[in-house]
Amino acid sequence: MKNRKTVNNDDEILKIGRDCLIHLDEKKASDPVFMDLRKVNSYLEFFLIATGNSQIHCRSLARDISKFLYEKGLKESGKHDLNSEWIIMDFGSLIVHIFTEEMRSYYQLEKLWADADKINLN
Repeated sequence: MKNRKTVNNDDEILKIGRDCLIHLDEKKASDPVFMDLRKVNSYLEFFLIATGNSQIHCRSLARDISKFLYEKGLKESGKHDLNSEWIIMDFGSLIVHIFTEEMRSYYQLEKLWADADKINLN
């Protein structure tokens, strides 16, 4: 088994978050955004949010980003529900949210955390 580097500081997570944006864009995710919540919340650090064009696409994005983050040194805690229109994956400091368009529009996490710093591809 390949030795993995353990991610243990915020600068590494910030770089990984930016890399994730590029990776998700290459996988045709819509509007990927990386959010730094440290200044607005005491227990959440980073969110990665993206939209798939169907539930099947969301499932594929979730599997792909899980593998991508594992290779970057992040291990997922628990299991995620791949049959959901809102797939949530917990990588410790980084929580990944993959939505269908309808669910992302309904829950509006970016609006809920509007005071957080955001990084996107635009």
